[in-house]
Amino acid sequence: MRPQKGKQKIFDAAIKLFAQQGYFATTIEEVTKEAGVSKGLVYNYFVSKEDLLSALIVQSTERMESIALTLDPTASLDEALSVFIENLFNFLQSEKQFLKLQLTLMLMPELQEIIGNEQRHRAKMLLKITHNWFEQAAVPHPKHKARLFLALLDGVALHYLAIYDRYPLKSMKTHLMKTAKDLCKPQEQGISK
Repeated sequence: MRPQKGKQKIFDAAIKLFAQQGYFATTIEEVTKEAGVSKGLVYNYFVSKEDLLSALIVQSTERMESIALTLDPTASLDEALSVFIENLFNFLQSEKQFLKLQLTLMLMPELQEIIGNEQRHRAKMLLKITHNWFEQAAVPHPKHKARLFLALLDGVALHYLAIYDRYPLKSMKTHLMKTAKDLCKPQEQGISK
């Protein structure tokens, strides 16, 4: 088995078990069994269950960063937003189980030491990328609008992942696209940078 394939099997097993049983109720032995790998391989990658959880969050941050970087400053506004929103929605659908798990974990005070720093890093990174894109696209008040845009995306994600069983994600693409384009227009006044 190729090393990265084994690591991914461990990630997939951990996500499944953490989501089904809860993080605290899941043991490394159960992850090992679910992944179909040796305990030694798990400990080759991770020194503890906390380290495994932290690595899962880091991997998710890296994937979110790659999606954020699809905001191409050389593309037209419509094209850049369309590609970005499509990639984001595909990510929400393909990683729904893990993203729901992350929402749950975020709210657990006892896990903030393990995942809190990475989540803050992720938020700052996403704001920086989005702000830079808004700035390069000559959007007025880019930092405020980047924050508003990210809050809008967070709201859609929260509704899809945790609030509504049948959230109309596909039909939201058109509405989100229109709202994002309206947000980029230079019509607002009175907001400072």
